[in-house]
This record gives sequence, structure tokens and C-alpha cells, in this order.
Amino acid sequence: MKGVDISSIGRDFEGPVYISCDIDALDPAFAPGVSHHEPGGLSVRDILGIIQRIPNRIVGADIVEYNPDRDINEMTAMVAAKLLKEIAGRMLLNNR
Repeated sequence: MKGVDISSIGRDFEGPVYISCDIDALDPAFAPGVSHHEPGGLSVRDILGIIQRIPNRIVGADIVEYNPDRDINEMTAMVAAKLLKEIAGRMLLNNR
């Protein structure tokens, strides 16, 4: 499977960005605890790569579509926590 092309993210505009991370875009193998499964969806690495390559200052974020009733062994909760940590880290680095 070819990865997501993230080479041009954020290069076509200037200014701060707000990230809305819709985790039901993840493949169910990585995030089963969502309402709308997307077989063949993104991997956690795909999303981490996108977050890490955003050149703009990140001013806020949210993570949506987590459904704890469908989560298996809190796997999706751990993915959401990892994404939150990465976004918060980028926000701290950008504000230096």
C-alpha cells in the first residue's frame, strides 16, 4: 500500500492552523473503537507523519469520533492519547 502524500501539507497557506483529527479515518486494525470503520484507511504512522510535517504554528486541536463502546482493549483510546501527545508536543515546540 502506498503511503499518504504529505509533502505539500501546509505549504499553500500561511498562518496558524487548527487540527481536527477524525480518527475514524484510521484503518480498524489500528482504531477499532470508532463508529464508522474505514477498511484500508490511514495508519497511525500516516497521521503522525502529517502532524510532524505541518510547518505552520498549531494553535489548537481536537480528536473526534472515538466510540468507547466499540473499542477493543482500549486500543483506540491509546491511539487517541498518542495523537494528543504528538499534537501537544508540536504546539509546545511551535510556541518557543
